[in-house]
Amino acid sequence: MTLKIKTEILMTSKILYSGLAVLAALSVCSLPARADFVFSIEPSVSAIVGSTGNTFEVFLTNTGGSDVTVSGFSFGITTDDTDVTFTGATTSTVINPYIFAGDSFDDTNSFPLNTLPPPPGQTLEASDFSNSPGDVVSAGETVSVGLVSYDVSDLAVVGPADVNFEPFPTTSLTDSDFNNLPFNVSPGAILIRAAIVPEPTTSGLLICALMGLAIEVRRRRAQVIG
Repeated sequence: MTLKIKTEILMTSKILYSGLAVLAALSVCSLPARADFVFSIEPSVSAIVGSTGNTFEVFLTNTGGSDVTVSGFSFGITTDDTDVTFTGATTSTVINPYIFAGDSFDDTNSFPLNTLPPPPGQTLEASDFSNSPGDVVSAGETVSVGLVSYDVSDLAVVGPADVNFEPFPTTSLTDSDFNNLPFNVSPGAILIRAAIVPEPTTSGLLICALMGLAIEVRRRRAQVIG
C-alpha cells in the first residue's frame, strides 16, 4: 500500500469521525441547559502591531463535580478584525497539558489540528479525538485543546480584537459513546499594542554627546584659524 493511499485512508477516517460527531449533534434538538465544560481563550493575550508568529491557547475546563471521559472535540474561533489572521493550530500546548497528549489521532497520523477552512483568515476550525475510548478530564481541571498561531498587520489599530467561538455543532464535545457533552463558551480578545520604540542606552547617549563635543571643538578651531 502506497503512502498516498494510506494518507487518503487516514484522512477519510478523520472526515468520517467529524461526520459522526455532527450526526450525534443533530440527533438532539438542543443541548441541555446544564454546562459541565467551558471552552475559553487564554486570558491576557496581546501582540504588537506588525508582529507574526504570535500564539494563544484554547482552554477546556471541567466545571462539574465529577471526572468525565472525553473522546473528541472540535472548536471554531473567529474575529471581525481583518488585521488579525489565524495561521494554524497545533497540539504543542505549554500553559496546560494537551487533552489527548500521547493519545492524539492527529499527532499519530501527522495531521494538522486545524481543519477547514484552511488558514490564514479570520476564522479557524480545529478538531481531534482520542485513539483510545477517551481521556479523563478531572473535576475542576483545565486542559488545552490547541495552540493557535496568528499574525497582526502592520496597519492594525491599537486596541482589543475580539475572538469568539463558533456555535454548536462547529464547537462540540463528545464522550466515549459519541454522545454530546454539554458546554458553554467564554469569548476572549487579543490586545493589540503599539510597536515599542527602544530607548537609547546610556552608552549610546554618551557616544552621541562625545560626537557632538568633537564637532563643536572642530568648529571652534576652524573659526580661530580663519
